[in-house]
Amino acid sequence: MPQSPELAGGEGFTFEGDAAAFYLAALLAEAYAPGIDDRIVVRVSVQQRDFGEPLDDVIVDFEDAAKNPARLSLQAKRSLTISDAKTNTDFRDIIRDSWATLKKPDFRINADRYGAAVGTISPDKERAIKTLCDLARESLTAEHFYTRFADGGNASDDIKTVKNDVVALLEEVAKGTPCASKEVHQFLAHFVLIQFDFLREGATAPPDAINRIKDCLTPNAAAKAPLVWSRIVQLARASAGKSGQFDRARLLRSISPMARLRGATSFRLDLDKLTELTAFARDFSRQQECVHALPE
Repeated sequence: MPQSPELAGGEGFTFEGDAAAFYLAALLAEAYAPGIDDRIVVRVSVQQRDFGEPLDDVIVDFEDAAKNPARLSLQAKRSLTISDAKTNTDFRDIIRDSWATLKKPDFRINADRYGAAVGTISPDKERAIKTLCDLARESLTAEHFYTRFADGGNASDDIKTVKNDVVALLEEVAKGTPCASKEVHQFLAHFVLIQFDFLREGATAPPDAINRIKDCLTPNAAAKAPLVWSRIVQLARASAGKSGQFDRARLLRSISPMARLRGATSFRLDLDKLTELTAFARDFSRQQECVHALPE
């Protein structure tokens, strides 16, 4: 059944809003962001379950220089435990919805990614699941990947434990049907875990976002970067209650009244050339004036 985005996301939900705002700052800066390599952020959407997105909290669309797209689908959790315990509904839901995302007809193999954005997580578990997924991406075939878990393989006990937990949850999604090794390998190769540090004093993510915003402002407006960040966070949280989407044009309209923005990074070279041509034309005009001012 469709679920109200106000209930699913909530306009005041802090961590999810901050995670979305971080990607909005990257959108403003036409910058790279965690989760997808070698592409810049071109659109950010929130609470999209009613629009066919199983992982609905934060949907980030990327493009490379040739306009090749990729999508990052994230569930945001302030804290997360990695285990297959019956009581661990958060991780169970993330695995279930990640599997559903992988099985979407429009999912782009080897381009799109899915997973979780988290605030706090056990460091050992975080390291184990990230390494597990990296190992899957480094293996071209399921056979090569599973060799890592055989006797003499290079997977540690922690990594084996996390893999077994994920496989158990995948089989639960499949209603007890064993998952083929190829399916497990493919699932893990597209899974990402992104940790953000927002909610404590001395958190590192907000300054990173603010510095990106600062680079988008004119020198005279640079001191307003923290205010612009606060505005972007407010926009993200409010939009979650309305299943909102942002492209760069909408984001610019929302923040331009409070701070003067520099030209888009994608236009910087053209703008620099125009500035050079303008300066050349001005100097040439002055030279002509001096020539005409000389006595005949």
